[in-house]
Amino acid sequence: MKGEDLAKLTLQELFERWPETAVIFQQHQMACVGCAVAPFYTVVDAAQVYGFAPDDFMHELLQVIRNGT
Repeated sequence: MKGEDLAKLTLQELFERWPETAVIFQQHQMACVGCAVAPFYTVVDAAQVYGFAPDDFMHELLQVIRNGT
């Protein structure tokens, strides 16, 4: 998985494929897990809504995906 591929996923797709990534959203106090717009918002959308740099946020997610934790 590369950052550009991750950027295209909706939050729902991300959580279905890698449920362990929900921890990152919780650590940042993001209400994305279970949100009604999760099927429509991308990872980049969520980062921007919460005021995070998308590249930095995706890096955190990729670490979890690669480590499986």
